[in-house]
Amino acid sequence: MKRNQLKTGVLLSYANLLIGNLIPFIYTPIMLRLLGQQEFGLYGIAASILGYLGLLNFGIGGSIVRYLSKYKAENDIEGEKRVFGLFIKLYSLIGIIILIAGTFLSFHLSVFRRSLSAEELSLLKKLVLLMTINTAVFMPFNVYSSIIIAHERFVFSKLTGILTSILTPCINLVFLWLGYGSVGLVLCAMGMHLLTYALYVLYTHKTLGITPSFKKTESGVLQEILRFSSFVFLAQIVDILYWSTDKLIIGWALGSVMTAIYNIGASFNGYITSLSTAVSGLIMPRITSMAVKDVPKEEYDALFIKIGRLQFILISFIISAFVAFGRQFIALWAGKDYAPAYYVALLTMIPVTVPLIQNTGLNILYALNRHRFRSVVYLCVAIANVALTFWWVERWGIIGAAGATCIAYVIGNIFIMNVYYHKAIGLNIPRFWKNILRMSPIMFIMGVSWWFILDAISISNWLSFFGLAIVYSVLYCILAYRFMMNSYEKNLIASPIKKLWKRISKQEA
Repeated sequence: MKRNQLKTGVLLSYANLLIGNLIPFIYTPIMLRLLGQQEFGLYGIAASILGYLGLLNFGIGGSIVRYLSKYKAENDIEGEKRVFGLFIKLYSLIGIIILIAGTFLSFHLSVFRRSLSAEELSLLKKLVLLMTINTAVFMPFNVYSSIIIAHERFVFSKLTGILTSILTPCINLVFLWLGYGSVGLVLCAMGMHLLTYALYVLYTHKTLGITPSFKKTESGVLQEILRFSSFVFLAQIVDILYWSTDKLIIGWALGSVMTAIYNIGASFNGYITSLSTAVSGLIMPRITSMAVKDVPKEEYDALFIKIGRLQFILISFIISAFVAFGRQFIALWAGKDYAPAYYVALLTMIPVTVPLIQNTGLNILYALNRHRFRSVVYLCVAIANVALTFWWVERWGIIGAAGATCIAYVIGNIFIMNVYYHKAIGLNIPRFWKNILRMSPIMFIMGVSWWFILDAISISNWLSFFGLAIVYSVLYCILAYRFMMNSYEKNLIASPIKKLWKRISKQEA
């Protein structure tokens, strides 16, 4: 049952990602034109401010699945219910704190007067206030989605995600056409939260038969959660410093239009991150169970390399395709006014490839409670990134901001963390990189050669773009199957095709 849930969950994850990435392909250009560069930039600034308010969960969100999975692995039903209730109480308190802090902050945004008009500042205040209410009210219900993942009920979780991916942009466009602008986007988010969390609560109570117990947990549990969460909290600060601070600095220094262009470029990093975490996010309960059972380190190492190779196959295709087609895609998709977003995307996407193909390592660190070093290192590098961004954004604009992020990621993820994984955790990093380097030539050859080919060809419409993209994709898949994949990976692709062929053959017979 669990194995089927995991397999189906992985398939549904990629189906959700496919839907979630195809819909924005149609939705985003319409949204950008209806919303306009300035208001889209303001929406991005408001979202970045809310990112900072999200820090007020103090990293507790990163511990929910771990502790629920721990009690589940130990078959301690009562303990699981009590820690479930404990997290709801903690998140309710956090929701109240966020509501107070966000409301206060929405009335103190005068720092943006340097680059924003009075009208833009008024809208920013309204957006921050509405986003604060949305975040605070639904904060306790995040625990329900975590308990579904902890019980490895991936099918329901992913089907709900698919439903949300389809409904959200449709409702967003309705609000935009009615003239509600960015305020309508926030109202839509509220409505979708109400729907999805209602489904989570019903599923948890009715199907899983689990209700939170608000009785006191065993001695020391809260202190253990807070100690664990403190370093997850540092990791969250790092994420904010990397991705939200850039937008705030650009909004402060350059205004809403440059923020909008940077948002488009940085959004591609979000797409590739979601693709990478589709598998690793599902195996967190399994890794936690491995830690509880104290399995040999060789099992972690095998899983780390296995998942890393699978992620690299997908990510290498996306990176190389974006290198080749990114300029033309952005011009057709967002408009020529967003051309600098291509270089922002490259500078933020390429260095992130390394932590994305190694994000199973992060799950291992969480499961072993060895994530403290990573959090401290990332925090130091992220602070340096902020300082560098302030300096470079004044000299080179949004390209300078993206360049600062690129350098920080290279130092933190490629150098320091790989040494830590190898020396402290015992993962066979040299073996991992031997695998990746053997797979890399196809990515470099295809991306660079097609960059020059497309640079010489004028692509002015979607028909020619997709025609060339299909040729590129087919050629890349053939070369990847022949030169990148091992026998296990080839079988993953060939086995479903063979089964489908057998079924077709039987029906014809």
